[in-house]
Order: sequence, then structure tokens, then C-alpha cells
Amino acid sequence: MDERFTQANGTHVYTGCELLVKGALESGVSLLTGYPGSPIAEVFDIIERNAELLKTNGIVAQIANNEALSIARLNGSQMADVRAITFMKSVGFHVASDALAISNLAGTTGGAVVVVGDDTWSHSTQVPADSRFLARHVQTPLIEPATFQELKDWIDCAFQISAASNLYVCYLTTENQASGGGDVELHPNIYPEISDLKQIDLDTQLIDADKRVVLPPHTAQIEVEALRERIPAALETARDLGLNTIQFTEETSNRKKHRLGFVSAGLAYSCLRHALGELQLDGEIPILKLGMTHPIDKDLIREFTAQVDEIYVVEEKRPLLENEIKAFITHSYQNGDIDRYVNVWGKQFPNGMSGIPVTSGLDASILIQKLIPLLKHLLGNGSDTATYHDPKIDLEYLSSEETLQKQVSEQHIDIPQRTPTFCPGCPHRDSSSVFLEITEQFMDADYMKKHHDSGSVDLVFHGDIGCYSMLKYEPFPRLMHNLSAMALGGGAGAGIDPFIKNKQVVFMGDSTFFHGGMAAISDSIKNNQDIAYIILDNQTTAMTGHQPTPADEIDLLGNPTFAQDIEQVAQGLVGDSDIEIVRTNPEDRVNYKKYLEKTILKSGVKIVIADKECAITYHRRIRREQRQTIAKDGFLKYEKHINITPEVCEFCRECTTATGCPGLKIVDTDYGEKIAIDQSNCVADGACARIKYACPAFEEVIVTRKRPLQHETTGSRNRALLSDEPLPPPRLRAFERSWNMYAAGVGGMGIGTISKVLVVAGYLQGYKVTFCDRKGLAIRNGGVYTHITYMQPGVHASPMIPYGKADLLLGLDILEAVRGITAQSLFRIASSNRTTAVVNTAKTETITTLIGKDDFAPETLEASLQTYTNADTYFGTDLFTVSEQLFGNKLYANMMLLGTAFQRQLIPLELEPLQLALKQMVPHADLDTNMKAFTVGRRLALEDPKSLTDTRSERYPLGTYGEMLSAKQQILEKKRNGKRLAQEYVILVKSHIEALNLDSDSIHRTLALYIYDLIQFEDINYARIYVEKIKQVYAHDSEVYDYRATKAAIRYLHKVMLIKDEVYVAHLLTSEEKLQRDKELYKVDTANGDRIKYVHLNRPHFTVMGLDFEADIDTRNWQLRLMKRLKFLRRWLPEWHAKEKAFREWYITRVIDTFSPTDSESYEKHLQALECVEEVRGYREIRYPKMEMAKQTVENLLS
Repeated sequence: MDERFTQANGTHVYTGCELLVKGALESGVSLLTGYPGSPIAEVFDIIERNAELLKTNGIVAQIANNEALSIARLNGSQMADVRAITFMKSVGFHVASDALAISNLAGTTGGAVVVVGDDTWSHSTQVPADSRFLARHVQTPLIEPATFQELKDWIDCAFQISAASNLYVCYLTTENQASGGGDVELHPNIYPEISDLKQIDLDTQLIDADKRVVLPPHTAQIEVEALRERIPAALETARDLGLNTIQFTEETSNRKKHRLGFVSAGLAYSCLRHALGELQLDGEIPILKLGMTHPIDKDLIREFTAQVDEIYVVEEKRPLLENEIKAFITHSYQNGDIDRYVNVWGKQFPNGMSGIPVTSGLDASILIQKLIPLLKHLLGNGSDTATYHDPKIDLEYLSSEETLQKQVSEQHIDIPQRTPTFCPGCPHRDSSSVFLEITEQFMDADYMKKHHDSGSVDLVFHGDIGCYSMLKYEPFPRLMHNLSAMALGGGAGAGIDPFIKNKQVVFMGDSTFFHGGMAAISDSIKNNQDIAYIILDNQTTAMTGHQPTPADEIDLLGNPTFAQDIEQVAQGLVGDSDIEIVRTNPEDRVNYKKYLEKTILKSGVKIVIADKECAITYHRRIRREQRQTIAKDGFLKYEKHINITPEVCEFCRECTTATGCPGLKIVDTDYGEKIAIDQSNCVADGACARIKYACPAFEEVIVTRKRPLQHETTGSRNRALLSDEPLPPPRLRAFERSWNMYAAGVGGMGIGTISKVLVVAGYLQGYKVTFCDRKGLAIRNGGVYTHITYMQPGVHASPMIPYGKADLLLGLDILEAVRGITAQSLFRIASSNRTTAVVNTAKTETITTLIGKDDFAPETLEASLQTYTNADTYFGTDLFTVSEQLFGNKLYANMMLLGTAFQRQLIPLELEPLQLALKQMVPHADLDTNMKAFTVGRRLALEDPKSLTDTRSERYPLGTYGEMLSAKQQILEKKRNGKRLAQEYVILVKSHIEALNLDSDSIHRTLALYIYDLIQFEDINYARIYVEKIKQVYAHDSEVYDYRATKAAIRYLHKVMLIKDEVYVAHLLTSEEKLQRDKELYKVDTANGDRIKYVHLNRPHFTVMGLDFEADIDTRNWQLRLMKRLKFLRRWLPEWHAKEKAFREWYITRVIDTFSPTDSESYEKHLQALECVEEVRGYREIRYPKMEMAKQTVENLLS
């Protein structure tokens, strides 16, 4: 239980969702219900974390199967004098509206509140949100809290209004409020008199059925009562509670007016106050602040019109308040209730000036941009003090603000999008990867004829709302052709089914199945539709934060419940029909694919339940068990990893394009770019290795230990960063009105932890604090962004930092850091005269980068950061590398980043509150390492960042030609007749280098490596062929062209001669260099009893007498050591890798041997011919088409 939720007085910091729950507890709530959805899904996580508090006091909390059922719960609850509240997102409000319309008319007893979360920016919601209109449509009073204090306190006001008016109350919050937070004053919780622990006997004779049962002819009577009595009662209660107020007006004896006044509500009000504060006008212009926006307080509007000359309505989205106020003023003027017509502006300003945007949301920056021209127009020519109470405006200051707005709006930086994807280990990736392959093969007429005796089939896919919505994004967009509302994918299929011959597939989640999906399946069965339902059962409501589903054995509060089995429910739907229902594990790729192909091609409804637990919940449990083991034994006896051997990887990207897994990354090696495993993200589920054309580079690495590690294998360059020597505390930074910090990263990097620590530390330091964590789809490899503001007393700030006003930019991911400053983004937080950037320069690929559709260079992004922030105070270094060296993974880079910024005097905090916040916000099991990482960051602040970012020695341990030659010589000496072979190798390398005279240590190093490779592949004579061909090209090359053709031949002739057949791959997978590298990576100390074993995920292919033999074989090192000795198979089996051999001979004869350029044009063409094999990558079926394309390219160039 979180002690903040029992705190009865004083202040503390909370998120917006936490404030909704605390507000409900302070209001005496008996029932909390709803259905999780962004931006208020976190409410249910908070309830779950405080389950003991709720159960102890008899408060019921239940997730309904859908939003309509949650409203029905409220309806039932109002048969007694209890307070009940439901939480849902805007689109869930649509689902609930039918139930709400009738329940609202049926009335309340204790009070019923409907909290709706609007995503006005459509940041994580599929449709634009403005729930104000729907609330009016169903005739519920609508409350819009503006500040975080109101967000909590007005829950009780909503209950009072509901009880007094006999109506349900809609309580509107937006994403920046729900995802934001701040410090608030607290009140004691009130625990309910009627509860789960204090049940009552309901006297049914006291129930007035004419009012509770809304049916004709009583419906019309109840409508009259609602409009004439209940709605006015709601307004009267809101007046008594002070929800609507007129602020900042001058009271004088004469009839002077204010030239303008604002009307606003909710978050828009907070943004307006923030914008006026930035323009030095907060408190200078009247504001009619509406806490209840339906019904609107017409008396207060009439009073406001008497005090201002013109009204400007500031509201998000469509002009609802503006139109209602205009209509009321027009009506009042026509009826003579007011003596003059007052102009009302909003979406349009006077003199053709554009007003408040009608789309997306609002923030202070947008209002600053809109208000400056308006204020200059109205107040820029001096004040008529006899007629108006005009504020004094500083035109020079307004112009400087206008210049800043223009400046940040011109900071255009071309960067790729970071689209979301499935988490590492996600079971949906297993399904989507298989379907991607099936879709391609079903369009292949030859494949369909051979395997299914049918023609090609163009599959139609219908999506739905859930994690599988990620199918829209790369690399799976082919798997979503349609998206309806939640649980309606099957309905979309039903609409097109009668008119097409295509087979259809509908994806559905387990929570979606219970939400309404079973009705769609029933509909399909009834109408005999040709649809395959793939129910992705991951045993949780994963998309919104892993809330329980009806299939779970416990509820939200941990109470045991009956677990409903999807398969049994589906069986009840199909009854005695011949519809087949199968539950299968999608991880079993081969059998899963066979079954899917067979099932999809059947006629009628098909139901497949893909049963595999959500990776997040599964690995949370595994990590918890591992921590327990470490606490008990001091170490893990068994570890399993997935590894990719870079020398075997062809960088064909088949693994990335088939899976899009963020557990993969791109690394630079001696052989160019390769795919590698991101050890900090990979969960070793093996999805990348299971695709059909995956290369033999994949392997399982099993590490066993007998005792704890005896020492940490940290990089020597950075080991000093772990010193215990005390550091001098930085001087406390001072600020006048506010200090703004923006942090950016990718989900899972720890931006959320940075936010929590700085928010709590700021509160402990004594500041007023506001913040906003824009998470969106962060947990699925999306970007995550945090805005934090520390304020001096009397300063008002909304949750978002205005354009160009960040004092500190913390970039845990350099791409997302730049996204925060570019004009294409929503934030644009940086300016060169105010913002200091502290950035982790390591590259975290986007999914589109992984699959080769775009790219970005961290160096270029660094230059942009230094251009648009303060270049003199900029700090950037590769924190991931430092973290991996010191702590074994990159997950502690966030604390390093925080420590660096703190030590550089960029954060206005003292050390003590910061350390206390760390202790409060970081899990105890991980606190010590996080504290160390924070201190490492402080030490990094005192270092030269350039010395820290030179990681070449880490990537290329044999960094010089001499080191490479010596190391490879020593390895060759260990072979049979190795002394002579090693000597011949050294002579060959040195003589070749002398003959070429390229005077480059890097090229010499490469030659030493490549010649060694060719010896290992075949023998010294094979390497000599390579050397002679390079000399041949060199003889026709020239220094005029910087020997570019020779350099290209060095690289690409090696590539085509080094045929990665089963023999050579076996050598690469068991080489001495690889084994030593893996021991260092996995911290294997054989002297300490550690052992490392391999399961190589191979798919060998042999061609004998025209017949192909291929099989999936998991091999061990001893088997591969035998295989690598069978070089004679290359002679015995001439058809084996015949295409690769032919391509090698073609390249030598057609490209190398013909190199003899006569002019610059022929040189450039032949250079392109030499480089044509750059894209010849992959194994067999992947490689062969690329070989043919290379040949055609060369013929076009050289013919």
C-alpha cells in the first residue's frame, strides 16, 4: 500500500490518475469500476497497488467487461445510498453512452460519477476526442477541473452535485492532466457507511419503479423533470460549491469596463494562465473560469458581459462553449435582458486574425502565439483609462516572445519517425511473423499448387484495438487492412464477406473477446461467414498496463474469482457444429504455421486461440524469481541468451524485417554493419531465430556457474568512475519564476524513473512542482517524454513546457531528444540562449532503421542539438557503453544522465533531497546499483566527453595492423603445421602491403584480417589468389582516383571468395576468437567454475546428385568442430553451393580481370561494377536473386 493514499493533511505529489483515486477516497466512495483505456488506464494499476486499503474499508473495485457494463454497475449501485465512480477513455464513453442515457434518467441516490479521459491530441487514441458533446447529448452535468488540486478535490463536488440533482455527473480530464501531476493539499479519506463489509438489506418496497425503470410513457415525464428540475439543481449546487468564478476584475464606482475578458475551463484554463504568465500578464485580464460547463451558468455570463467589452473563449477542440455563449448573448440582447451586444470570439479573432485551433489540443505555446497579435491589436496603441481598465503591456517584451516563437518554429530537422512495435518476447510477434510469411506464400501460385492444390489467395486482415494494433506499423502493415471500434473486427469482416472470394482473418485479444468479441464471433457463426478468428490470448489486458481479464483467477484487488476459459466459451458458441476450435502455442512456429494454413483455407468460421503469456508479465515473474535466487545463493546458476555471431551474419535483415524486434540492433564490425543482439532488451525468446530464412548466425548460449563472480570485468578506461572518492557538491542553481526540464527517451530506458526522482526531489526541496509524462506507446518501443517545472510561490504553470523555454534537456535517446526541439514536433522546447542539453549519444535504432527503410547518424543529430541549444554548455557521450562496461547492461544510463546534469549545476537541487528521492522512487533491490550509477554520472560530468565516446577500441580490440597481424599469426601457429603456415601468412601479408603501397594502417589491418580469413576458409594458396587479383587491380589503378577501385576490390573480392558454406560457418561458430569474445560478453570465468555451452540453430543444406537435402538441426560445438574439418566436401559435392562458386568465378573474370579503365568515366563505371556485390547478402534463397541482380547491374555498366 502507498502511504500517500492514507495521508490526511499536508501536501504531497501525485500523478493525475493518482489524484482521481485519492479524490474518490476522500469522497467516501463505495464502488470504483470502469474499463482501462488511455489516458486513465493507470487508475486501475493504482487501485491494484492499494488493494489492501480498499479491502480493509470494504470499498469494492472491479473492472467491468466493458464500459457499458460499468455504467450499469453504477445504475445498480444507486438503488442504495452509496457513491460510485467509473473510469473510461473517450471511445469507451461512446460504448457506455446507451447505458448512461437511461441510467442518468433513472437517477441517483448517493451519487454517480463518470470520469472520462480525453486524448485531445490523439496521441494514443484512434479517433479525435471531445466528450463534452456526448455528455450534453445524454444530459449529464459536466465538470472540467483545471488544476491538479481541483482534479482531486472536485471528485467530491461531483458526487454532491450528482446526489443533489439526481443525475449522473461526467467528470472530464485530458491526457496532459491524467499523465501529468503535481503537489496538492490533502484531506482525510472518508470511508463508506455502506460497503462490502457493511452490507444492508435493501427494502424493495421503497423502490419507486416509475422512476428507476425508464420506459414509456414515463420517459417523456422524466425528461421534463430532468430539464426543468434536475439540471437547474445541478447548476445551483455548483454555484454553492464555487465551481464557476469570475477572476481578476476591477471593482470601481464608475462604469469603466475591461477591454477584453476570457472564458475558459479545464486544462485550457490552466494553459491560458500559463500563457498570460509568460507574457507578464497573469492576473491582469479578467477570466470567467467555468468549472461546470454543462449546464452553463448564464447568470454568471450575464454578469461577466457587464464587465468586459469583448469575450474571448479559450477551449480545446470544437467551439462548444463559444457557440453556447454566443447564442445566449444573442438571445439575451434580443429579449432586452442586456443593454448591449458583446462580441464573442474564439476560433476566429477580430480583423481576420486566426483564433484558437479547432483541431488537436491546446498548450501554453499555442496560446502565446495566438495572444501576442491579439494583445498588440487591442492594447498596443495605449490605454483609454477613462473607459477601460486596461493592463499595461510591454510591447518590446511581446516582440521578443514573438521572435522566440518564430525561431523555434523554424528549427526544421529531418529525422525518422519512431513507430511502436511489439515488445521483445511478445507472443503477437510470433503470430504476426508467421502470418507475414503465410501472406507472401499464399500469393505464390506455385507454392499454393504444390502445398494446397489451389490457386493463389489474397488474405484480407481486419484489426482491432489492442497490442495487435501495432500491426499497422512496420514490418507488419500488410496484416491490417481495416480497423473498426473495439471488438468489431469480425463485424467489418461480416460486411465485406458476402461480396468477395478472399479468405479473411480477424485478430482479437483475450480482453477484447470478453469486451464484445464473442458477440462478433456469434454473428459470424450465425451468418456462416468465411472468417478465421485468431484470438491472441496473452492472459492480460496488456495494451493498457496489464490489468486482469475475466480469464484470470484473481480480480483487481487480489480476490479469487472464477477463471473463464476462452476456449470453453467459444465452444459454447459453436455448439454441435463442425467448427473447429484449436488452442496452440504460436512459439511452435512450424506446427503453428501448418495449422494456420490448413485452417484459413477451410470454409466458414474458424477459431484459433494463440496461447502464450504476455512477455512483460512473464519476464517480470522470471526476474522476480531471479532476484530471489540471487538473494539466496548470491548468483544465478543458469543463464540462457540468444546470440548472433557477427562473422556469420550477412546483414540481409531477414530477421529484422520478419520480426521487427527491438531486441535486435545494428553494430559496426570489421566486416561492415551486422545485426546483433541488444542484451539489455533481448529476452531470449528466439523469435528472430525461428524465421524460415534466418541465417545460421543464431545460437543459444547457456552459461552455468558454480559460484558467484569473483570480480567484475569492467572496461579499464572507465573503471576509475567507480571510485569511492568523495565528490564536491555542486552549487545550488537559482531561478526566478520557474525552472523547466524536458527529458526524452524510448520506452524501457528509464525516463519515467528520472521523472519520478526529479518530481519528488523538487517537492522535498520545497518547490511547487508540476509535470507531465507523455508515454503514449512508449512501452512498445515508442518515444517517452517528460516535462517537469519547479515554480516559485505564486507562479502558475500548465503541465507542458512552452516553446523554447526548457532550461535543461536530458536526452536518454539522441533521436528523441532532437525530436523535442524540431519544429515538426509538438514540443519545440529548446532555444539556444536558454537550453542546455545533456545527452546520451548512443544510437537506438527505430524499427524502420532496423529493416533498412531509413537511417540517421548520431553525429548529425549532435550537431543539430548544439545548434539549437547552448553549445557552450552542451554535454554528450555514449552512456550505454559506459553502463554496459560497468554494470553489465545499459539500463543504468538514466541515472548516469541524471548524475551528470546534477554535477554540472544544471538542476536546482541539493544532494540530500535528490538522494532521498532516489531511495523513495527506486525499487529497494536495485537501489544500490542506481546510486552507484548516479555517482558515476557525477564523475562523468568532470570528464572530457570526447574521451568517453571513443569506443572504437571496444568494437575493434585489435585496433592496429600490427596487433591484428600478430594475433592472427598466433592463432595459425596452433594449427597442424602451424609454424610454417603462420610464417607464410606473415610473409604474404607483408609482401602484399609493400606491393600496394597504400600507406594506411586501417587498410593494412583489413588486409591482414581478410588474408587470414581466406586461409581459414581453404588454404594459403587460396589466399594467394586473392592477393594476386588485388595486385592486378592495383596495377591499373591510380593515385589520381585515391585507389578507390583497389580499396573496393580488397573488400568485395574477399566477400565473394569467402563462401559461407556449412564447413566455413562451422569454423566461424567455433573459432577461438569467437569463444573468447563470448566469454567476455557473458562474464564467463572458467577458473571460477563457469561453463559456456552452445546450441547452434542451424539449417544445413546439401545438394547431392541434383537433390536438395535441408533440415533444421540444433548442433553443439563438438559437432561443428567435426564439420569444419570436412573441406573435402567442396570437391566431393560439386553441386553444393554451385551458384555461389559460379558467382565467384563470374566476378573474378567479368569484373576483376577486366579492370583497365581508360578515362574517368570508365573508371567510375568499373568502380560501380566492383561495388555491385554490396547488396549480395543472405543465404541461398535470399542471396540468389541478389546475385542475379548484381550480374545484370554489371552488364548494364560494362556492356
